[in-house]
Amino acid sequence: MPTIVTDPDVLESFSSDQSGLHGTPIGVVRPHSLDDVVELVRESSALRRPLLPVGCQTATSGAGSPDHEVVLSMKSMAGVVDIDRHRLIAEVLPGTITADLKAAVAAEGLYYPPDPTSEAECTIGGNVASNASGARTFRWGTTASWVHGVELVSGNGEVHRFFRSEVDKNTAGYLPFHDPLDAIVGSEGTLGVVTRVWLRLIPDPGPFVSFILFLPDLDSALSLAVALRLRGFDAPARCVELFDAGALALLRGHARAPTIPDGAHAALYVELDKADLDLEDLLARYLAPMRRFGVMLDDTIVGDTLAEKAWIRDLRHHIPETCNKLAAEHHAAGGLKVSADFAVPPDRFLEMMHEVERGRVEHNIDPIVRYGHVGNGHPHIFMCGRTPEEVQALRAVVLDWSRRVVSLGGTVAAEHGIGKTRRYLLPLQYPAPVLAAMRGLKSAFDPHAIFARGNIF
Repeated sequence: MPTIVTDPDVLESFSSDQSGLHGTPIGVVRPHSLDDVVELVRESSALRRPLLPVGCQTATSGAGSPDHEVVLSMKSMAGVVDIDRHRLIAEVLPGTITADLKAAVAAEGLYYPPDPTSEAECTIGGNVASNASGARTFRWGTTASWVHGVELVSGNGEVHRFFRSEVDKNTAGYLPFHDPLDAIVGSEGTLGVVTRVWLRLIPDPGPFVSFILFLPDLDSALSLAVALRLRGFDAPARCVELFDAGALALLRGHARAPTIPDGAHAALYVELDKADLDLEDLLARYLAPMRRFGVMLDDTIVGDTLAEKAWIRDLRHHIPETCNKLAAEHHAAGGLKVSADFAVPPDRFLEMMHEVERGRVEHNIDPIVRYGHVGNGHPHIFMCGRTPEEVQALRAVVLDWSRRVVSLGGTVAAEHGIGKTRRYLLPLQYPAPVLAAMRGLKSAFDPHAIFARGNIF
């Protein structure tokens, strides 16, 4: 069994994730094989020693922040085991960096669609644990849509393999359990340790062009995003991402800051399939009709080369990176990032965003940055609590917004999970019997409650 490291410097390096929560690890262990994991879990179960499985600790929900647990770092179990071109399945170890997997399958002329913003820093195991998504969720859905199978070591050290059901019909028991794989994806480390993953692939979907479309105000940008989602006009979009005025202000601090036109108070980052069109035809066919939403076409930023597209992608990544740095300035004083991660049906999205704006004005929230996946009815809303009192006040605002979200048929956590920072929202989403059933599922997989304590529950 691998050694459990207790060196204080090592422990400190594993003490927090991207949420800003500073936890307390009691040890760090780095398994290299399935046998290592099984032996460790069995011993931990016997000793009732708590374990927190992690990848690169890029979680923003506190799920990767230890609560007096041994941190089980899966980064050493990395690599693409096999790419089956006939079945379009990749077999992958959990510590594999997502971008490395995408590069490996691209070399085979294939494509893995999920694209978390932190894909160069996050792992496949972490993606599965959080049901990660990203910009291209607009076209291709979340990680769950692409997981074909998972190998899991449960709380008593047993090894289970779950694969996606491929039958046309099934009446065996409760519908949510027809595909047990769905219980594992998004479980945030609470049910066991993911030790191997099988992922679905597709053929390379072909070239695309990236755009940053500047608009005069937030409402115009949101209206265009909704139109793209509800097919108000036909455009082959892969992603539709927002920059509000606060996000545009942050872009001015980028090392290669874009030129933001006067009068632009919002923007959308959109990727469109190029197919067999040249750039001028693409602009004329798909972007010209967007003028009616106020798009400043003459100021549009176009990314057609690999370098240009990578730059635009990095501009998008710059927003959460900068928000995390702004929040970190207040950690010593007990401050934290407070964020909303809700989603609502696209036809209720404008209504909900007006509710957010009313809350911003009523509570004088500054700073606020609204960005991200508005094509899915899912904005990221960053706020900064500079003191513990401000953190609590902002969480109360998020609680009010979340009640409205649920009433509109939405979800309180669309992308980053519940973790530790959003536990107070979960009872809004589900009635007591459902929460009890979720706890029962955890008890079945983890009878001695050794895994990821404090996550979700």
